[in-house]
Amino acid sequence: MSDTHVAALVGNGLSISVNNQMTLRSITTEVVARIGESDGDDVSVAMRGIADRALPDGAGSDGDFEVLLGAFDAERRNLELLEVLSAATGQRDDDELQQAIRRTARFAERVRDSGVSHALEVIAERSRANEESSGALREFVRAIVTEFTGDVSFGNLNYDTLLLASLLRECKDEVADMGHGQLGGELTIAHDWSIAGYPLRQCADDFPATHRVRLLHLHGSLAYWDDGTGTHLKISRDRVTPELWRAVRDGNCSARPDVVLTTQHDKATAVEATPFRLPYEMFGTALRGSTHWLIVGYSFRDAPVNKMLRESFDGHELPKVLVITHGDSPTRSEVERALGWDPECDGNANWLSIDREGAAGAHERHRWSRFVR
Repeated sequence: MSDTHVAALVGNGLSISVNNQMTLRSITTEVVARIGESDGDDVSVAMRGIADRALPDGAGSDGDFEVLLGAFDAERRNLELLEVLSAATGQRDDDELQQAIRRTARFAERVRDSGVSHALEVIAERSRANEESSGALREFVRAIVTEFTGDVSFGNLNYDTLLLASLLRECKDEVADMGHGQLGGELTIAHDWSIAGYPLRQCADDFPATHRVRLLHLHGSLAYWDDGTGTHLKISRDRVTPELWRAVRDGNCSARPDVVLTTQHDKATAVEATPFRLPYEMFGTALRGSTHWLIVGYSFRDAPVNKMLRESFDGHELPKVLVITHGDSPTRSEVERALGWDPECDGNANWLSIDREGAAGAHERHRWSRFVR
């Protein structure tokens, strides 16, 4: 029997199965609280003003996470447009105006970086799973890599390292992520503080052919950083400390986390840039080459991800698709629509199965059995 390939798209629901404080609403509530408690410098005052304007009544839904972080990024992007506009209106030579715009843009970047650092710090703290919960995740991961003997490609939408930790426990010698296996870079935080890192892979050929399990962080990771000069590195999880987040907020380092944290509108542009373009391309290739698609804890509300799914599904020999969620969302019609399937024209989606009991123990339920056989 030939090997069977699987492409597994993983969203926030998988992290929630490990720690129920990983819901986006809960994270947003904590981020807003920390912003409110932050020191009274100009950046903190600006952050509180933006947060109050974006979420005047606090966090009421998972979607507010993107609203809040998108609001911080929008201020920076608006100033980029202002600089273009000033040039287009013949004011390119107005040095005083240009300098004022650039100063304000740098300030907006600090505000954005502070907001992002608060969010990622909360995620980092809460992604340290207890043994029982992480054990359930490892069992699920073990079932996936054992059942599918061909290529196993994970497209991870989470910023935490929970899935990576489980993969390293279950199949360390078979897994490769975006980081090269040998140290070869250095992330400079301050003149007397640097962190050794692994350069991120730059093309598909950089992944070792001997490793059939690939972890592709589509929107970045707590451990992925831009050193400020365009060099992208992975650092060890244990080096992602409160002191590192504080350095980002204080404006004392040029390094920034490599993550996509912006509005849906701007995500489409962000994922075309390095280092996100490569994992998107590779996961799209994995989808088109896999007979089985496993989608875990994903809301089907992310436009670039839905586009990738739809384009990979179109013209593809119908894969078997198992969606694992918790509760009534997403609906079957929402899944079909995201994949470009029209029941009136295309008939019943017999290829699709939905398990609504959550990720924990999913490999022990009957829908999993039907999916893998």
